[in-house]
Amino acid sequence: MTTQHPEYLGQVAQARREELGLTKQAVHALVGLNPFTIGKVEAGQAERIRKDTLTRLDRALQWKEGSASDALTKQLPPRVITIADASVPMSRVLYVPIPANLFTDTVRMAETVTEAAGDDERLAPLVEHMNTIADRMLRAWTIADIEHQRYDGTLSAATIEMLLGHYLRRAPQAATADDHTELMYLRWLLGRLPESESERDEEFAQRWSQMEQTFSATRRINR
Repeated sequence: MTTQHPEYLGQVAQARREELGLTKQAVHALVGLNPFTIGKVEAGQAERIRKDTLTRLDRALQWKEGSASDALTKQLPPRVITIADASVPMSRVLYVPIPANLFTDTVRMAETVTEAAGDDERLAPLVEHMNTIADRMLRAWTIADIEHQRYDGTLSAATIEMLLGHYLRRAPQAATADDHTELMYLRWLLGRLPESESERDEEFAQRWSQMEQTFSATRRINR
């Protein structure tokens, strides 16, 4: 049986991710690794790591092919890709560009189901869950879109007012702490963070700073 060193891989992976200024969500956007999986790897708690996961780590962390595997099985320091390695294929995808109409259609479908269910108590939990998912999908897409507009300098006052009028005035479905955080971050991106949430300004500024670094790093790769 091959000896493995998940703790070592976790240490070097976390150090490299932080060096690149990437959040776990940014790594997910780059190569599709689940943030939960990334957390387990970095904590040295991943008992079985798929080859595909190791390959994606190499791509996200700008390591030469096989570095994550060598760190896991041989405890060897990862080999970082340099400018001289330009021929090494890199990910050119930051996020999957899903059309907005797919999200709005999902929201409309949730509303239709709600109307059809009426007062049927048997369907109430299903309807509530569907509405929650639809709301979170729409909010996640909106945040990603606004982040890109803000980075590109194309965010307009008209866009801000449209969102304030058609989306931000609604309370998030199943208002959990995470729902509230995402809604407040969206308001912060638009420069409309409520005074009652002003103590979170630094938190959101740091989150945005990490996204800026992600966009910058990705565009350097794609040149």
